[in-house]
Amino acid sequence: MSTVQVKLGPLAAHSLAASADPDPERLAQLAPRAVRFYFEERDGGDGEQPGWRYPSFLDRPPVDGDGWEVSFPDELWQQLQAEAERQEVSPEDLLQHAAFYYGAARDDGRLTQRIAEELGREEEGGR
Repeated sequence: MSTVQVKLGPLAAHSLAASADPDPERLAQLAPRAVRFYFEERDGGDGEQPGWRYPSFLDRPPVDGDGWEVSFPDELWQQLQAEAERQEVSPEDLLQHAAFYYGAARDDGRLTQRIAEELGREEEGGR
């Protein structure tokens, strides 16, 4: 499996990891998970959730050397690039937004609710 190296900005990394000092290994696990969750929110049930689209207030010039490098499976990165093009933002900007989105979902309990629902389906035989 090929991977793509991408920079995750400090604020997005802190939100994603729920830590003032994010661990790079944890970020490497969470960043692809955040993007997958972001896409699941788009594709699930009632369409796009509130706050799903990239908000213009996140626009800021990139800062060289600022943040953490994370790897993405090539296929997931291609999906992120396609969605970024659809929303007319850079894939890197959409990655930052997905990290914030994931952090907000964790903080308001939506991740816990999703896990409970998935476990319930597994207990019922995968329905």
